[in-house]
Amino acid sequence: MIRIRKAKFEEVLAVRQLAIEVYTDTFATQNTKANMDAFFTESYSIEKFNSEFNEPDSVLYVAVDDLKIIGFLRLRRHNEVDGQLGKNHIELQRLYIHRDYQGGEASRLLMEEALNYAKQRNFEWLWLGVWEKNFRAQKFYARWGFEKFSEHIFHMGEDPQTDWLLKLKL
Repeated sequence: MIRIRKAKFEEVLAVRQLAIEVYTDTFATQNTKANMDAFFTESYSIEKFNSEFNEPDSVLYVAVDDLKIIGFLRLRRHNEVDGQLGKNHIELQRLYIHRDYQGGEASRLLMEEALNYAKQRNFEWLWLGVWEKNFRAQKFYARWGFEKFSEHIFHMGEDPQTDWLLKLKL
């Protein structure tokens, strides 16, 4: 049975390992090893994950099957889209699911948790960035009602890539 709960600090290493595994599964065939390695060094270091865990106005949830972490969700306040959405929004920064569980109950439960968290705190918008070539994720978010409203550049190592910014009115 899959359960969703807030992550504990001692689980940050396992979350990071899962993030690297899922990210590699999803993006390695479309990016160079050098750019993937540079991204992991810069954005997925253990120090960065530890710091993010303690970041104000952020929360980390895990999906657990028995005792194994199979997915996670990170929400945070970030002012990048204030000009488009006002100030009453929260970013769905990461929603990662182990390959064996993608498209199933864990994905649904984590998205429901994100929506519940945002609604309980009276946010007007939930938003996220998704790579323009990540068609599977785009379909998933579209099923939940997210719509494209902008774009930004995301650096994968030395490769500037376009992320679509998606929003959902709560």
